[in-house]
Amino acid sequence: MKLNFIRLLAAAVALVGTSFDASAQDWKKTWDETLAKAKGQKLVMSVHSAEGFAATVQVFQKAFPDIKVEVTEIIPDAMVTRVVGEQKNGVYAWDSMWASASNMNGIMIGAGVFQDLEPFLILPEVKDAANWRNPKYMWSTARAKQVFIHSLYASTLSYVNLDNAKGVKIEKLEDLLNPKLKGLIGIRDPYRINGGTWTFGSYYLDKGPDFMKRFYGEMDLVVNMNPRQAADAVMRGDLAVGTGVTNDVITRCRQAGGCEQVKELPFGNVVGPKGVAIFKNAPNKEAATIWVNWFLSKAGQQAFVEVYAKSNDSGAVSMRKDVEPINAQQAKTAPDYANLDNAFIPGTDNGDDIQKKAMDLYIQVKGGPR
Repeated sequence: MKLNFIRLLAAAVALVGTSFDASAQDWKKTWDETLAKAKGQKLVMSVHSAEGFAATVQVFQKAFPDIKVEVTEIIPDAMVTRVVGEQKNGVYAWDSMWASASNMNGIMIGAGVFQDLEPFLILPEVKDAANWRNPKYMWSTARAKQVFIHSLYASTLSYVNLDNAKGVKIEKLEDLLNPKLKGLIGIRDPYRINGGTWTFGSYYLDKGPDFMKRFYGEMDLVVNMNPRQAADAVMRGDLAVGTGVTNDVITRCRQAGGCEQVKELPFGNVVGPKGVAIFKNAPNKEAATIWVNWFLSKAGQQAFVEVYAKSNDSGAVSMRKDVEPINAQQAKTAPDYANLDNAFIPGTDNGDDIQKKAMDLYIQVKGGPR
């Protein structure tokens, strides 16, 4: 992988002509100096605890063995609590975060835990907006260039176990109000931004507040505190429906020959963003710089789509134009990049407000923390 990356660097140089121009010399010099300073540093990262994230970072570690990587796998809403608390007490222990971007955009940018990422971008192939499928969505928000969105994928994040929903048709959103499903629908923690509140936002956008009031108030929803609990409850048949379910758990079950009766629901469409950022006062900024540039390069994004697809049957798609999905199943999860303004994308300006309305309405109906 390191050799391939070096070849990509050489190809980038060749694009500017047979000899370096001033700008080419500048970036190459900056890259070499940064790489030299990064050797021996320990890159301290948090990554989403879903399968495929940490494994992709392992490819980076092999490509740059002189940078020692320390990875913590953690769900993003738990990382929010951890890092915000640490930074309030003057502790700056982390270099970079890579995860689904909703907590990064919806909470962490506002909390001031990241720094502007753009000055860390060195490679011309990364900085050139023409290399990305929809440059408007390269960043999670117009407010700050802190979270770089490298992947957008279409999903419902909602599954039904047909064995536990016999005699019940669930073909459209209104079918979730069937009294036979009372106490059999699982949701994620509704007070924290997560895949479950993505689902809430999608339902809210589709059917509005009156439907959501009925859904929240009538269906005796079962709260699962993390995505694996939600997936396990559906796979075991404890619940008929699970929302905010992580795809990797279902995929592994299918790879093992199970979960034949667990099907994705045909509604609740969400475009989910994955983003990367560098924390404020990152202690190993050169190592973080090398990581971010590699990850957003063609080599890094190719590694991502290949590794992520091994444990997820959706979401292994890159925003880079020169990195294609590795199979037809993954290609189906790519959104319509030309019409992203019409999509529901929690974790960006085009979605966070709807998600918040859905969460606030849950609090209005059920009570609880604000």
